[in-house]
Formats: sequence, C-alpha cells, structure tokens
Amino acid sequence: MRARTEKLVGRFDYIIVGGGSAGCVLAARLTENLDTTVLLLEAGPPDSGLMMKIPAGVYRVYHNPKWTWRFESEPQAELNHRRIPVPRGRTLGGSSSVNSLVYLRGHPADYDGWAAEGLTEWGYANCLPYFRKSETSDRGPSLHRGGNGPLHVQQGRLQSTIFDRFQEAAASAGHRIVDDLNGPDAVGFGRMDATKIGGRRCSAAVAYLHPAMSRANLTVRTNSLTHKVNVVSGQAVGVTYQRGGELVTVHADREVILCGGAIHSPQLLMLSGIGPAQDLRRHRIPVVADSPFVGRNLQDHLNLGLSFQCTENVSHAWMGTPAGKLRVGLQWLIDQSGPAASNIWEVGGFACVTPGARLPGVHYHLGPMKIDTRPDGRFSLSNGFSLHMSQTRQHSTGSVTLRSGSVQDAPVIDFNFLSDPRDLIALRNGVRITREIVNQPAMQRLGTQEDLPGAGLSSDQQIDDALRAHLATEFHPSCTCRMGTGEQAVVDPELRVIGVGGLRIVDASVMPNIVGANLNATVIMIAEKAADMIRGVRPLQPDPISPQSAVVLAELRGSTALE
Repeated sequence: MRARTEKLVGRFDYIIVGGGSAGCVLAARLTENLDTTVLLLEAGPPDSGLMMKIPAGVYRVYHNPKWTWRFESEPQAELNHRRIPVPRGRTLGGSSSVNSLVYLRGHPADYDGWAAEGLTEWGYANCLPYFRKSETSDRGPSLHRGGNGPLHVQQGRLQSTIFDRFQEAAASAGHRIVDDLNGPDAVGFGRMDATKIGGRRCSAAVAYLHPAMSRANLTVRTNSLTHKVNVVSGQAVGVTYQRGGELVTVHADREVILCGGAIHSPQLLMLSGIGPAQDLRRHRIPVVADSPFVGRNLQDHLNLGLSFQCTENVSHAWMGTPAGKLRVGLQWLIDQSGPAASNIWEVGGFACVTPGARLPGVHYHLGPMKIDTRPDGRFSLSNGFSLHMSQTRQHSTGSVTLRSGSVQDAPVIDFNFLSDPRDLIALRNGVRITREIVNQPAMQRLGTQEDLPGAGLSSDQQIDDALRAHLATEFHPSCTCRMGTGEQAVVDPELRVIGVGGLRIVDASVMPNIVGANLNATVIMIAEKAADMIRGVRPLQPDPISPQSAVVLAELRGSTALE
C-alpha cells in the first residue's frame, strides 16, 4: 500500500473515528452548524441489512461477521480458562445496530458516584437533561423522560403468559413491580423499554445519522479502517486510514474525536503512541505521550444465561417452526407488527443481592421461550423461557493491550473476571434470588423446571462451579479510557485526552465505572453532552434531582461487604 494525501476534501474541522452510537450522535450534532465540516470514518459497511431492521432479528445480526468484530478474550483463569466471545458492532450505528435494543440508563447513584469522584458535571442531575434531549419516549415527556429527541423508545408490548406470571412471582417473592425501569428508583421488575419506532429498530444511525446524511458539511466514509492518529508537537492534526488497498491521510483543523468503543479506542491510542510507554516500546511504537492507564480498568457485566422448561404450552417457541417463521415474517413485512417487531427481551428488572442493600446487584432480561444456542450462533427454540441474569457492577477489572503494532491484529482482551471474590458472591446470591422468584406458585403453575444451571445444584460450591462453567459477558465492555481528575485518568472531565491537544474520546471507554444496566442509553447521553462541550455551548441546566445519599454512595464504592 502507498500513502497519499486526500485531495479536494483533505481538511475537516472534525474527524470522528468510529460510526457507532457516539459517532452518529456527534456527526449529527456537530453538523447542525452548517459552517462546520465533519468527516465520519467507519471501518464496517453501511447498516443496510434487512435483519438489522427487524427487532427479533437480533440473533441473526450479532453473529454475522459482516457487521461485527468477532473478538475473543484471553483464557479466563477463574472461568475454567475459557475464552469469552466479545462481538462488537462493525457498521454504521455500531453495536446499536446489532444489539438487543434494550434501553436502560442504570441507577441515578451510578452517575452521582462519578460526581463523587470529582466529575462534578457528570452527576445524575447533570446527565438527566441529556437523556431527555436524546429521547422520544412513547410514555410522553416528563421530568425523567424525553418527548422530542431523535431516539425513539417504546415500552414492550408483546403479550405472554410467561411475562405476566414472572412479574406476579417477583411480587410474591417481595420485589417491587415498577412501571418505569428508567425512573428515579428503578429497583424492581417490570416491562423494559426498547429502541424501536414503527416496529423497526431505531439505532443511533437511524435516529441521528441518516437524517443528517444529506448535509453538505458531513462526509461519511464506510469500509475505512483508521490506522493511527497523527500527532505533531503534542497536537493531534489528523488521521491515517485505509480504504480499499490505499492509505489516506486527512487533516483535522479543530479536533480528532475517537468513538471506537472500549476495545478500539484504547487500541488506536496505543497504535498512535499514546499509552503505557513500556508497552509501546515493546511493539516499537514511538512514544507520543506516556499514559499508563490507557486500556486499563476494563469492566463488563458478567452474565449467566439460565433456561427453564415449562410443561404448559405457553411460550413463543412456535416462532422457531417453519410455519411460525413464515407467519411472523409475513406479518412484519406487511405492517411491521407481530412478534418479529419485538426484541423478545421485554420484561426484566433489578434485584439487590444482600440484605439491607439499596443498590441492585443483579439485572434480568426475560425471553418467553427457551433458546438453545450452538457455538456457530445457530439456535433452536423450545417450550419454556430464558432468563439472563447479569451482575450490575464489577469489582474485578481487566485490560485491553496491544497484540502487535498493527491495527489488523486484534488487541489482547483480558477481563480478569472473578479475580475479586465479591463478584462470585454477588452472582451466587443472584442465582438463589432467581430461584426464589421462579419457585413461586405463579411460575410453578406453568410446570417450570430449571435446565441450566440445574436445580440439583444447591451448595455454594456447586453453584460456583456452574457459574465458572457458564458465565459469559453481556457484551458491555467499558471504562478503558476512564475520565477523571486523578493519576488514573486518560481523559479529563471534558473528555479531552490528557497530554495531547486536539484529541478527544467519546464512547463507553470514558466511563470511570460501569453503570448497572445496558450501556447504549448512557453512551448516547455521553455523546449528547460531549457535543455541547465540543461546540463550547452552555450545558443544559441540571435538574432539581436530589443526589444519592452518602449511604448509597458508600455502598456503590463497595464499602458494604458482600457476606
């Protein structure tokens, strides 16, 4: 390959690397000023697949290597040395184009915890206006919900006896039933929200990027893999990317903004000479800025996929038969309705895992059919239900490091799962809480029997062994370029890379600690807030929401032991 300088449009005010959720938001917001030029680079293809549009098509989409990076972790010592799949979106919209559409923000304490660490502009009261700005909720506008934003959000409407009985059982087991799991105190169970409009997926690309594509000041280049950020005298001046068989160099007059996510953003920083100096020299990369914590602090949600049989024929397993596939497919093609318009995981919630706790320790997604998946991604349905239980906040942290000095080589992803024993205790308690719910009469009337991990596994050791054998990730990597004010920060509170001018990161990697729910809503909020920072406009006024108490924040920091 030979390098050349881009002609005609070789200079832009802003270059955004990564067309995922944050990149789509920024491309749309920054080009609202028609005097501002923006180049958006996406390594993958356009978001043009039919199954990508169908909410129930999620399993077909996120297993497709055309639209996803097929990463794997290093063998996890505490998970029987298994490698954990880490698929990430590789198309416009990024993971919002291939995810399960669940829209959850997490607990307000997550954001007040950020503020308590010195990020005073990132408390829940400061973030809530940007959640509202991004959203059009079918609930209508309120203090907690938006009514005029690009991202359309709908409460689940799929009717299922399993959904109804599960909520009844949760209430019988002492859990709250909550009308809005994105409300001010969402500990409990209920109908979840999904990013949908008119029976179709509403990804960040659909919501933000597509409406902006006709603007003359926005240039979008897909199938364009960025190799490095070009830094001169401590200032980011542009990027070099590959399109086809050619390397292209473009210049940024104002800023380069990385939106590659928790895996790619630290990788690209390090390939550009920004990271732990010792690691960079090992790969013969000239050191631009010695930033020891680039790629550190990796966090995700550990997830256990439980499955249950039912003797009563009440599940949606019929959708997996040839006749069922034809029926739901035709119904969706005719008017975008029916079960295919559902993201399937429509009921869920949050539960505390220790007596007296005020913050949830596990999170649930319920699907009204038993889903049996194979390693190749194919799956079959049977009568019963599937229940994903994930830990909301990790104590164990991992890392993303370079495998080589080439962007073509996947980075080394080591979650270090269960290295902190508190994580295993939380998940073990979560299994027992789950069984308390499923063993209530409302569920037992369906003839419910636990298949996985197995009802016969009851001792601490048996449950721990099952967890080590079956735990995986909920596909929420984050925190590898953490924002902060201390020595472990990679970016400052305005998401500017410390030690390099003209370079910013806007994606899940900047979270100082993971929030206790699916991450897409939070990433979109971060990008909305960052857009105002980049444009230098006054931030939206914080809402009059009371911050979380010292007791809750202490619990969030882990000072309340799990015993």
